[in-house]
Amino acid sequence: MIIETILLDGAHTVTLVDQTQHYFGGYFHVKVLVWCEMPVLKSYFETAAEWEAVVAKVGASVRFERILEKMAVPESDVAAVRSQLIETFRETSVRYLTVPGFAPRFVQSEYRKRMKKPVHGRR
Repeated sequence: MIIETILLDGAHTVTLVDQTQHYFGGYFHVKVLVWCEMPVLKSYFETAAEWEAVVAKVGASVRFERILEKMAVPESDVAAVRSQLIETFRETSVRYLTVPGFAPRFVQSEYRKRMKKPVHGRR
């Protein structure tokens, strides 16, 4: 279930999804999935050929994703813990995501990571 969406800079939206599950007895695994699609824009690259190579490898966008979680939370504390996890994310990561240049650096970093991964079945 979507808890919230946060508009970052007019171009990017962060979505927070509640994935809390019962853990054991009266305890829960409080989990919030945070994600944002970062489009792979031509302006992030020096040449059209570089941009085309990145799009061919990663697609039209790259997903920024984080998991906010805490284990073994008593049922009575689930809402408060979820709120605290979200507030901490807002106080720390949202500012980082809105820094000018974050999106191009993130897209390029993800491309470099994927270039280093071996192709399945090859050695």
